[in-house]
Amino acid sequence: MIISIIGLGLIGGSIARRLRGFHNAEIYGADTDEQTLRLALADNVIDKGFKDGYEAISDADFIILCLYPKQNVDFLLKNASSFKQGCVITDVSGVKEFVLSSIEGKLPDTVQFVGGHPMAGRETGGYKSSTDTLFDGSSYLITPTAKNSPESIALVREMAEYIGARHVITTSPEEHDAMIAYTSQLMHVVAVALCDNPLLERAANFSAGSLRDCTRVALINADMWSELFLENKDALCDRIDELCLSLNNLKKAIVGGDREMLIKLLEAATARKQKWLNETVR
Repeated sequence: MIISIIGLGLIGGSIARRLRGFHNAEIYGADTDEQTLRLALADNVIDKGFKDGYEAISDADFIILCLYPKQNVDFLLKNASSFKQGCVITDVSGVKEFVLSSIEGKLPDTVQFVGGHPMAGRETGGYKSSTDTLFDGSSYLITPTAKNSPESIALVREMAEYIGARHVITTSPEEHDAMIAYTSQLMHVVAVALCDNPLLERAANFSAGSLRDCTRVALINADMWSELFLENKDALCDRIDELCLSLNNLKKAIVGGDREMLIKLLEAATARKQKWLNETVR
């Protein structure tokens, strides 16, 4: 088997690091950065490196697209006629309806595309930030369609488990985007909004840690996250509206001096967090 990984940044590099031995595959890597290719070859992470992704796919049995969502789409459309017959393709895009709708009916019937999304990351990107433990214990989401064969779905699932994912979840593109808007994209929106306040300039000595915790993901890749926000704008705006409603309920209770309502809201939030995120109050 030949596996081609297109894009050797944080995610692509981390997948490549962990794939050694998977089906005894030969691993190809494609990246526009020559230094990244040199490092990946020197680390024995890939067997062959290519600056042009086209050169990495003609013989590939399994292709993992690790670019930004629009770049993944553009790559698929540009190379639609160049994929090997029977090839299985997956991606790591943080949005799914955008990708699947963009390629609908535009790939050969002999090629299988199975959407994927590893739920792991770091604040810093690039190959130098990649690690062979990034996916340990993580969740990995896959969004197959009716066109996908059981064998192609099984291959993506097997790959996800091989690189360390503890939970491989099958979901629809619609549910994926609605949930990711809440669990990931909204968290970045909140972190950015918290940092969009001049009080942050004097906050260092006024915080015991909660501000730092709440703003951790504000160390953000603006190019990538602005694209993700816009490609999932409907679901994300719904989550922002829901957050604003919750904030207004809290504000209403505070303005009205309604301590009983505040206690109810706070206790309800604590109970929900304890039930679903396995946390306890310290």
